[in-house]
Amino acid sequence: MKLKTYIASLLLLVIASSHAQVGIGTTVPDASSILDITSTNSGLLIPRVALTSTSDVTTIASPVTSLLIYNSGFSPNGYYYWNGSVWVQLTTSSNGWLLSGNSGTVPNTNFLGTTDDVDIVFKRFNVRSGFIGNPSIASGNKNTSFGANSLNALGTGIRNTAIGTNVMPSNTTGQLNVAIGDQTMFSNQGGSTNTAIGVGALYSNSSGNSNVAIGRNALTSANASNNTAIGFGALRQNATGNYNVAIGNQAAYNETGSNKLYIEMSTVTSPVAGSDSSVNNALIYGEFDNRIVRTNGTIQIGNPATTGFSLPTIRGNAGQVLQTNGAGSTSWTNDNSTMSVTRTNLSANQALTNTGWQKINFNTVVFDLNSEFSAGRFTATKAGYYEVNAGFHTDNQSNLQFYSIGVYKNGALYQQTSANHTNLGPVPRNITCIVSLGVGDYIEIYAENYQAGVNIDSYFGKTFFEVKQIR
Repeated sequence: MKLKTYIASLLLLVIASSHAQVGIGTTVPDASSILDITSTNSGLLIPRVALTSTSDVTTIASPVTSLLIYNSGFSPNGYYYWNGSVWVQLTTSSNGWLLSGNSGTVPNTNFLGTTDDVDIVFKRFNVRSGFIGNPSIASGNKNTSFGANSLNALGTGIRNTAIGTNVMPSNTTGQLNVAIGDQTMFSNQGGSTNTAIGVGALYSNSSGNSNVAIGRNALTSANASNNTAIGFGALRQNATGNYNVAIGNQAAYNETGSNKLYIEMSTVTSPVAGSDSSVNNALIYGEFDNRIVRTNGTIQIGNPATTGFSLPTIRGNAGQVLQTNGAGSTSWTNDNSTMSVTRTNLSANQALTNTGWQKINFNTVVFDLNSEFSAGRFTATKAGYYEVNAGFHTDNQSNLQFYSIGVYKNGALYQQTSANHTNLGPVPRNITCIVSLGVGDYIEIYAENYQAGVNIDSYFGKTFFEVKQIR
């Protein structure tokens, strides 16, 4: 009986073959098919093969393209076909990501990605727009990019991160770079260990290394190394300078040299952005190679309104020292330790003529800090303000005559004290004044007398000549 069935089936196949179609379970195979299998209670059983991987060509030797099997080996199981290179699983709504989205996913189970050691590439309009590279510390490229036309697909550089459109599209051998923002590090080819964050940051750099640029157009013109620019347009015009640091809006915008430090906040946007960015406008400016740093503002130590103080912004005069007012302000003043202080006396009584003004010939120096007293006069060696204090006593006089003491500056009367005598005892006269002296100006003390027989008493407590610099 079975033999008859096989013969009948064979005849049906032969008959069907004469019409170029094969029918199983039908005598009228569909004209559009080469094989038409019809059944109401059975299915087609595809060969079940335990593949070891998507690249397995051992279990089935030399598989032909489009060969279909049910993989019962590696996970996930399912229908696979050979595409000429690897086994590809037939996607279904239950195991594929749909264009309209998926539901019922389990975060620890469902994912986008690979289950083998192969890099992942995303494209937009057939242009690479994302890349996740091998993270292996020993052998992986460790590159990551996300954004249209970012991170050159043909580059050999490793450990780069590019996020944004047109980020490092020309990179060839550059490595260990981090670039975030549209057209960041756009021209980079071999530059390495750079960090750029902001649209256009490090745009022109092709081979410079170890730069940090944070901010729109920070270091956008540079192809140099070891620069740090933080702020919009910071170090924007610097093309070849190295070892610069600029912090602030448009800081060091026009700086083109090397080894510079700028901390500033430029506010000019027209007609030329950053035109107020300069060595004299920066709040802080420095030169690393010359080991200098300066501020173009006021330095405060603590809060001058409470317990701190501020420093002056002018240089002062030669020899001056810093002095506080005790209320938060400081200023330059003359150093008291080197200011002039002089006192002189007479070594013997001095006889006066009765012809009017005549110089008192002080000739005994008690102290003269800066050696400015000689030949009866004080000659200033430093410009400043001086206090003059002088006095004399005469011997006993019995008259009502007019007597005076005077301060002479450069040979001319500057100030005097005068009075008539009271007809009994010595004549005392004292004078105190403040005078401005330049270097080389001199002071002398004069007495005015019109009475014969008058002598100046040389006692040091009665007759003296003092000069004290006060500023």
